[in-house]
Amino acid sequence: MNALLAVLLVAAPAREVRLVMGGTAEVQVVGLADPRPALDAAFAALDSVDASMSLWKDSELTALNSSGRAQASPALFETLRVALEVAKDSGGAFDPTVEPLVRAGGGLGGARRSLGRNERRHLLARVGFARVALDPATREVRLEPGTRLDLGGVAKGYAVDLALAALRQAGATGGLVDLGRSSQGAFGWNLVVDVADPQQAQAPAWARFDLGGAALSSSGGDQRPEHILDPRSGLPARRLLATTVLAAAGAEADALSTAAFVLGQEHGLALLGKRGAEGLMLWRDARGRRHMRTTPGFAARHGLATRADVEVHE
Repeated sequence: MNALLAVLLVAAPAREVRLVMGGTAEVQVVGLADPRPALDAAFAALDSVDASMSLWKDSELTALNSSGRAQASPALFETLRVALEVAKDSGGAFDPTVEPLVRAGGGLGGARRSLGRNERRHLLARVGFARVALDPATREVRLEPGTRLDLGGVAKGYAVDLALAALRQAGATGGLVDLGRSSQGAFGWNLVVDVADPQQAQAPAWARFDLGGAALSSSGGDQRPEHILDPRSGLPARRLLATTVLAAAGAEADALSTAAFVLGQEHGLALLGKRGAEGLMLWRDARGRRHMRTTPGFAARHGLATRADVEVHE
């Protein structure tokens, strides 16, 4: 192999797609003559999070929910730490103890149904981030009776973090991890992100921007309507059509995108500012006009370009 061809092969991205965490995961890597070990390491990291935090199989998380007390692995403990921090800062708009409400409404494989007022009130008594205690010295997690955890709003982001770390450790100069567009992350990569129409999957995107070296999470949009609950009331969150959040870490972006979706424009933007994150929020007014609101300076930093019929607020 001549030197020029070797350089071209190392510079070209290697790409692989596998089924992980109940969906499709894409990993790309550049800067390695043999990318296979790096790709395998990234997918192994994704699988490890699924094995630890899934509610769809026997996992470390399901064992913790059953026992109410356990010494958590470093990965599970760190994910819970981030989740509880965001829960506290958001006043419970994001809350990892929402599992009883999600399960009762059919969100974990049961029949989909609306909860009556009395049932919802009963379940809300088991929900609340203050019902979880973490001991950093021992990594012990304690749940109050009846409390159960659902990390669906943060685990994918943490998985992206671990997979990107695996690519870096393998010596990659750039990497991309995409878990179905709801959670993404990249380094050494000029990733252009489309902000999809939140109501019509085949319609033109509302906007486009450069991600840079950050992690991204989106909530709402093409996901099942009214699937995101406000943990404080047990009712579906309806203030926005979609949110997209950028943060230094995927777990942070994941939790914040859900919290901002529940909180709405004013309180959601305040939370992002408090946590040092960036983002944008989509909604339609009573006349059906498209609106987008961003954190200050987002458009300038990320080259935001929007459809002509989207009104942008900063």
